[in-house]
Amino acid sequence: MRVCVLFAALSLMAAAPVWAQSRLAMAPRTTLPAHVICADLLVPAIPVPTVRISGAHYVQPHLFLKGGDEAVVPRQPEDGLAVGQRYLVRRLPAGQRAELPKAGGYVSIRTLGWVTVTALDDANAIAHVDYACDVIEPQDYLTPYVEPTLPTPGATLPAPDFTERVQILRGLEGREMFADGDSFSIARGTDHGVTIGARFAIYRDRKDGRPLVYIGEAIVTDPSATSAKVILLKTTDEVNIADIAVPRR
Repeated sequence: MRVCVLFAALSLMAAAPVWAQSRLAMAPRTTLPAHVICADLLVPAIPVPTVRISGAHYVQPHLFLKGGDEAVVPRQPEDGLAVGQRYLVRRLPAGQRAELPKAGGYVSIRTLGWVTVTALDDANAIAHVDYACDVIEPQDYLTPYVEPTLPTPGATLPAPDFTERVQILRGLEGREMFADGDSFSIARGTDHGVTIGARFAIYRDRKDGRPLVYIGEAIVTDPSATSAKVILLKTTDEVNIADIAVPRR
């Protein structure tokens, strides 16, 4: 009896229409705010931060900070720091990565986590490390925290618009290859009308005169002016920076 039931179930699965299988593949991914926030931020120019962490608030010498630690933040004029406020902790690129980008290029800014200001006086503020994507160090800087909006994929997708082909940018720490569930950025942002939840199909041009090959689906989670973070919802192969993103409209 169990064998018959199992056989029937397998038969139904095999006979499922294509649209049902696609809908299952497009089901919402379990995505946490940290998944979005901890991805690198790609910007067209190097920021000039003013509010930086000077070190750990700790009895013993303690250079690096992790989740649950306390950070000392020297006050600056008009810094706007207040108890209860949250801030992202970011790090400027170093070495060759700190060079000014060429026209149309991007600088990769690391996000190390986020903190909440718990105490302050005229000279310093104390900030609790709520979450650490990586170790936090002196000279990392603070920017206002914005709660990410996590998009929910829809079952019905508009057709890809092949009149626009968008460059895929490097991911965390310069990664050039991505798998299902990974985050990376594309070279389109709010200046180009990209919004949270926008969908992009990922294609590969094999440059052999044949049509583009579909290899994945991505959704925008955090757009900035000229770039946007996306999450890969599904892939048929690894995605790399030589592939292209095509907007669905």
